[in-house]
Amino acid sequence: MALAVVGGAFLSSFLNVLFDRMASRQFVDFFRRKRLTNSTELLEELTSKLQSVNSVLDDAEEKQIRNPAVKKWLDELKDAIYATGNVLDEVNTEALRLKVEGKAEKKDNIWGDYLNSNSVDEFDKNLEPKIKDILHRLELLACKKQVLDLKEGVVVRPQVRLPATSLVEEHRVYGRDDDKEEIIQLLLSQDASGNKVGVIPIVGMGGIGKTTLAQLVYNDDRVKMIGKTAPASNFDIQAWISVSEEFDVVKITQTIHGAVITGQTCGVTDLNLLQVQVKDALAGKKFLIVLDDVWNENYALWDVLKGPFQSGAQGSKIIITTRNQGVASVMGTLPTHHLKQLSEGDCWDLFARHAFENANVGEHPHLEVIGREIVRKCKGLPLAAKSLGGLLRSELNPKQWEMILNSDIWELSAKESNILPALWLSYQYLSSDLKRCFAYCSIFPKGYEFTKSELVSLWMAEDLLQPVRRKTMEQVGEGYFDTLISRSFFQLSSAHNQSIFTMHDLINDLAKFVLGEFCVRLEDYDSLEFPNKIRHLSYLKTGVHEFEYLGCLLGTKNLHTLLALPLQLPSHGKPYMTSKLHHFALKRLKYLRVLILSNCDVGQFLLSINLLKHLRYLDLSRTPIKELPDTVCKLYNLQTLLLLDCKDLTQLPPNLGSLINLRRLDIRGSNIKKMPTGMGKLKDLQLQSDFVLVVDNSGKNIENLKEPHLGKSLCISKLTQAVLDGNALEDNMISDKEFLTQLALTWEGNTGDSGKDEEVLRKLKPHSNLKELTIDSYGHTSFPDWLGSVSFCNLTSITLADCKSCLHLPPFGQLHSLIQLCLTGLDAVELIGAEFFGSVPKPFISLKVLSFINMMGWREWSYTGGNEESGTFPDLRKLHLNSCPKLTGMLPLDSIPNLESLELQDLELVTGSLSQKSEYLKLLSLCTLKILECPNFQCFPNEGMDAPRLTEMYIRTCKKLKSLPKEMHTSLPSLQNMILEDCPELESFPIGGLPPKLKTLEFDCTRKLLANQKQWGLPRLNFLRSLKLNFIGCDQRSSFPLELGVLPTYLTSLSFFNLPNVTTIKSKEFQNLYSLEKLFIGKCPNLTHLPEDGLPASLSHLGIEDCESLTVGDKLMTRNDFPKIAHIPLVTFDGRELQ
Repeated sequence: MALAVVGGAFLSSFLNVLFDRMASRQFVDFFRRKRLTNSTELLEELTSKLQSVNSVLDDAEEKQIRNPAVKKWLDELKDAIYATGNVLDEVNTEALRLKVEGKAEKKDNIWGDYLNSNSVDEFDKNLEPKIKDILHRLELLACKKQVLDLKEGVVVRPQVRLPATSLVEEHRVYGRDDDKEEIIQLLLSQDASGNKVGVIPIVGMGGIGKTTLAQLVYNDDRVKMIGKTAPASNFDIQAWISVSEEFDVVKITQTIHGAVITGQTCGVTDLNLLQVQVKDALAGKKFLIVLDDVWNENYALWDVLKGPFQSGAQGSKIIITTRNQGVASVMGTLPTHHLKQLSEGDCWDLFARHAFENANVGEHPHLEVIGREIVRKCKGLPLAAKSLGGLLRSELNPKQWEMILNSDIWELSAKESNILPALWLSYQYLSSDLKRCFAYCSIFPKGYEFTKSELVSLWMAEDLLQPVRRKTMEQVGEGYFDTLISRSFFQLSSAHNQSIFTMHDLINDLAKFVLGEFCVRLEDYDSLEFPNKIRHLSYLKTGVHEFEYLGCLLGTKNLHTLLALPLQLPSHGKPYMTSKLHHFALKRLKYLRVLILSNCDVGQFLLSINLLKHLRYLDLSRTPIKELPDTVCKLYNLQTLLLLDCKDLTQLPPNLGSLINLRRLDIRGSNIKKMPTGMGKLKDLQLQSDFVLVVDNSGKNIENLKEPHLGKSLCISKLTQAVLDGNALEDNMISDKEFLTQLALTWEGNTGDSGKDEEVLRKLKPHSNLKELTIDSYGHTSFPDWLGSVSFCNLTSITLADCKSCLHLPPFGQLHSLIQLCLTGLDAVELIGAEFFGSVPKPFISLKVLSFINMMGWREWSYTGGNEESGTFPDLRKLHLNSCPKLTGMLPLDSIPNLESLELQDLELVTGSLSQKSEYLKLLSLCTLKILECPNFQCFPNEGMDAPRLTEMYIRTCKKLKSLPKEMHTSLPSLQNMILEDCPELESFPIGGLPPKLKTLEFDCTRKLLANQKQWGLPRLNFLRSLKLNFIGCDQRSSFPLELGVLPTYLTSLSFFNLPNVTTIKSKEFQNLYSLEKLFIGKCPNLTHLPEDGLPASLSHLGIEDCESLTVGDKLMTRNDFPKIAHIPLVTFDGRELQ
């Protein structure tokens, strides 16, 4: 039964790895040698002790959340297992050294040669006492398991949870209106796939509000069955089923039977009889069934359960709520609705509803300040806001609020808060392998962003990935990563593209709770004494007290991971930390497996880095190293070597090919001229960033392309030399490289024979498995036939850059997998027409991103292909045009139905006629609009724009812009961020005001706009949190705000600049800004005093620049002003922090 049993204890995976190692023939032979006294007995005893504790791990893991003594026992066991792993790793590493250095000549007899070597006596002598020490510790732990009443063979099942019902108090729900409308639209629409019954999955992390959303939809009047007079859009039958972890088809069908037939609990247990009766009850009727809290990923079980549903009428729907994207993939037929966190404002409203049930929030401003800080800890998780609000319900003692604020949410018991059980349940259902991988992520600080390849490489370095037949370790790790995404442990970063991930703060707390004192993050640590058990340490580089803290590393001899995580470099641009500290401390860290020193001054310590013989992951990115010493080539365990943006690095050590375990090498942004000899023979080097081949003066070293293992990415530079030596290249030199997925080809300089350029590119035809292609500075007027050929069906990304002589573009439209196309610096191209779209009936069917940049000669864009319904670019999401000064006509916006992001920069043609057909601009899918430096842009077509999903609008340096879209408060209902800069002719905001959901507003306030400030309607913008005003030509004003009642009271950030005659800030207006956290004042030279009644108590950052009258001599402000800012944690004046 799917997920009936919890996924396995955290340590089980670790122990299985050790058991496999100790059972191997090589390991048994090693221990039987007489060099180790009683070796056979030691091995058997070690295995027996580990198996003894392994048998109770499931019971211990389940009990640790309620019993601190059990958690302590698990931590002691974990420490002993780490020690065992260290011993085994020492043996493996020594054998590997002998193999690589030629002391083990026979590959299959490594251990025999190792054991006959006289050079390992000292190694053997030190090994036995380490094993005996581990045995002693395991013996003590085995005794304690009886005291703790830990049972063998316990099947761990989650505690029974109260099932959710369909009832909901809608007035107690906040921030889900848009989600509700989206689900209802899906419910009331026909399934485009033709399915009679549509299944809508709602997916999100535990506590995000999936069930609440389903309840809202279920009880909406447009959905509810209303008897015989119900309109066609309503449902004839509704049923709410709480499924939970156990997907018992009989029990679920019984519940459906009771809901749709008898109205009471059904006692029938015969599945056939149940399904026949349910089928008859649903026959010909339009029904809505909610399956709440589904965990099942077994398609066979779902296939059985859904059998009776097919008798229902067309338009019937099923809603499922789940934490797992895998469940949605198995059951869903309609688009998955991924539920996001609440906004901070909605989260506060929910918290306040429960915390101030019988009191007015405004009556307790001191509690509100603390409460808003508590809400920030919730990071938009409704369950956390509701739980903590309920915990403080009617509690008016500020000390109790501060205690909650300063407490780790995981320190609250299950009786006090249901946050821990809710998220712990998701963790319980991970396999033991996944539990270890997830817990390792506790080394990342909150908010840290990471990539899949980065984390998979770290997991691999820590031996957290279990081998799977016919899969590389990277593929195994990517599978783990995808599973953690699908189960909502990881989420896409909202600030970046779809390759950057992060963890919700409470999920991060969960990982920290699991790993406990084995992981330390310095920014969360206030002691100079590290716990003895520490294995993983990270710190954010600030330059403050680093030597003092890291000097304490000398006592942490068992450290596995040291991560110096990057922050933004200081203005002087110098790397952090001293090489002396590295050289001194790292000698003691002999078990180190992961070392990240990006942005650090590594100095001379690399000369002795070979002492870190267990190292598997080394990151020296953005360091000032000029060369990599040959000592690095002694790190035979090394799997990952990162040298990203090492701009002074020009060569790699010649013996780098001896790193036989190297799998990933990243040298992007360095000045590496060529790869060392033998690198192409490293068969596991699958994630190499670029195999750099710089064609030498003779052009003959191009023969290195015959190396069998070039990795997935190949960069060939200075192809001009290959042109000059016409015999250097052979036909099809890389066409057999089936694993090559990324190819970059670069010419430098003019060969004087563009025909030879074409011949070189023809001979470099890659394998059809290629996914990404970049061609730079190619000199011919056209491209070989292979570029644009339909045979390259896997190409997803193409960049053509600075191909100055190119006259015609290849038929890219017929590449049906092409997702991203960037054309830049193609100055000779004048017309883009039919040849661009190719000869297929539906061109560019997958294209999502299209960029034209610096196309200086481009005059005309002729739109062909596609059809009336889907458009010329049916799936294009982002269009970017920049610096195309001769382009005329209109843009094909009507032919891009799914356009989400439009960026227009430095275009003469943009005058207001953005659309090809419509007079009124309709961009129904658009989310982001940027119009930059378009000198002729005056207004939107017909002064209007219909963009219901637009969230961001950025208009800059459009000198002739006079107006914004009419009625934008209704035509742009989703707009959240609007920035208007350097638009001096803008006279007013539209009648009706600005869009109601604006969160960020920045604009240049001219005299014309200022004259209509009462019509801005800012106080009506209940979601507005950040306001930035840059005044232009408003010299006559002497105070700020210029009018009372202009500023919204919910602002958290306020900035104003360029008011040269302002002398005072009005106290009353500022005292109403009770949520204000950040205040920035600039270029107000006559401002002499801050508000008489002080600044809001909520303020955490005050920044002042170019306000000369606030200084007295060398002092900041006057003495009278100091009490007004004493409560503010951070005050900066002209960039300097006020101490």
